[in-house]
Amino acid sequence: MAVVDDDVVTGTEDRGRSPVRSGSRTVALVWVLILAVIAVIATLGVVGTRLYDARHDQQRDDQVLEVTRDVVAGLVSLDYERSKADLDRIKSVSTGAFQQQFDQLAASFSQVLSSGEVRSTGSVKEAGIVDADDDSASVLAAVSSVVKNTEAPDGQQRVYRMRVELERSDDDWKVSNVEFVS
Repeated sequence: MAVVDDDVVTGTEDRGRSPVRSGSRTVALVWVLILAVIAVIATLGVVGTRLYDARHDQQRDDQVLEVTRDVVAGLVSLDYERSKADLDRIKSVSTGAFQQQFDQLAASFSQVLSSGEVRSTGSVKEAGIVDADDDSASVLAAVSSVVKNTEAPDGQQRVYRMRVELERSDDDWKVSNVEFVS
């Protein structure tokens, strides 16, 4: 007596794979794709945040350097004939201890300018940020000026290095300290 297998083999059967095993591969593939999408989104978020922060820092640094250049040029560009306007301009961009000190010395400084017929024209040759955050900044500036007065009517060249401390006041940067450095 012979035993006959009743199974009929067709060409469409999945040889050696069970339906459960094929389904688990599909689920694993879906999870891998989900994790890959999450990784791409997280990477884009990190890169986007870094780009935003870098642009924000660059804009802040540009503002700090612009204010520093303007203030320092103003400090060394004075004219005895318009000393009140010059001193008011400096006062308008100062704050804190520097503003208090400047207020105390402004009247006598104006007298010195007038009595010596001082005319000084200066500019910032270079300026660089030492340290900066969203609330304060420290900048070094190389400055030159030509000072004319009763003792030097043809003018004297002067070169300075200044350390300028700035603080954020609302939307503006103001000078909180100026030091001459060597």
